[in-house]
Amino acid sequence: MNLGIVGAGYVGLTTAICLSSLNHKVTIYDIDKGKIEQIQNKQMPFFENGLQNLLEKTINSRSLNITNDMNELVKDCDVCFICVGTPSSPDGCIDLSQILSTSESLAKAVKRNSKKDFVIVIRSTVVPKTTRNKVLPILQQILDKQEFGLCVVPEFLREGQALNDFMNPDKIVIGGFNEKYIDLIAKIFEYFLTKSKIIKTNPETAELIKYTNNAFFSLLISFANEIANISEKITGVDSFEVMNALISDKRITTKINDQSIIPELISYLMPGCGFGGSCFPKDVRAILKYSNINQIKTPLLQAILDINDERPQKIVSMAESILGDLKNKKISILGLTFKPDTDDMRSSPALATIEILQNKGASMIAFDPIISKKKETSIFDINLAKSIDLCLEQSNLAILFTKWPEFRSIDGVLLQKHMRNPVIIDGRGFLDQSKFTKNTYYKIGLTG
Repeated sequence: MNLGIVGAGYVGLTTAICLSSLNHKVTIYDIDKGKIEQIQNKQMPFFENGLQNLLEKTINSRSLNITNDMNELVKDCDVCFICVGTPSSPDGCIDLSQILSTSESLAKAVKRNSKKDFVIVIRSTVVPKTTRNKVLPILQQILDKQEFGLCVVPEFLREGQALNDFMNPDKIVIGGFNEKYIDLIAKIFEYFLTKSKIIKTNPETAELIKYTNNAFFSLLISFANEIANISEKITGVDSFEVMNALISDKRITTKINDQSIIPELISYLMPGCGFGGSCFPKDVRAILKYSNINQIKTPLLQAILDINDERPQKIVSMAESILGDLKNKKISILGLTFKPDTDDMRSSPALATIEILQNKGASMIAFDPIISKKKETSIFDINLAKSIDLCLEQSNLAILFTKWPEFRSIDGVLLQKHMRNPVIIDGRGFLDQSKFTKNTYYKIGLTG
């Protein structure tokens, strides 16, 4: 099928590359000429495992094309996915300016080209009723009596796992206004029919499914961190032991033929320094704001954010309990991205913690396997080291924020070798505690 994608960001480009690898002819549009040129030169504008090689293959096979001409996009496709950003506004609502302007531009191009039965698919994350109450009226006004389709197909891509998530989906949600166009969109994803469940529904349900998905996993993280807060006040209690015992419950870890089937959700039930990225914080705030506007009480959603927002200060308080006054203390930051296998630092707990530490007069140096390669010598007014060893050199304290595999090798011997004061705070419970001597290893969710 001939498909279009508006928006060459994380969701749009991933969608374009993956669909073009499935024998669809895909044209991707973006207003950023620099990004378009980068993609045309077969270079990913962001890091995501496996996508660089697939980008090269799809461009070489001419199944993926790039343009900054909306008319060219519409001429070359029958279905177009809108994948532009919906960032948070200062009041917590999502900013719909990009999606509304894109809908208008796309509709005008459809009208100019007299395209019949053109289908527009909202893949951007929007709160319930946005498609019906905001997007649909724009299309109806411009296209008038010209027949068109409008559907909502949310994405469920995890950064660092986007390629695997797209190619091995557990569900494909299609929300539409009539069966004709829902069935047409389903054909685009027919490759996945044997391995995935296709959920056909209305636009509002599709929109809410996306928010429910992200709110649920955010909830698990904040629940684990609240248990960690309790554990830290009870001598001898390790919150990781508590959560591992919970996970062993047969209602979470089931057994088939005496073999334990461990669900992936267990990674969200581990204490840590909080969730970040472009989705969880933004989406929980957005659905919370939507609920408030509609006078729906959602104390649980508010608690998810409150618990998460306190995590950076929790790390700083641990640092103060170890070092006392942080002024002029050198602190090593291990990991800047909000999770491993991505270069995304949006809403990263590391950055929020760095800001508090800077306000207290600490000096910092950071190492991140991806960011340290991409940047020059500094970011956010802190120096970037080129290795773990250089990051630890003459430091008073190290704090681990990201579970990069490269950090697994860190132990007490390495701290003794390089640090002025060999002490580390493990903000993810990632390291092997047995490899450290007493009073050199501190872990979130464990009494110091």
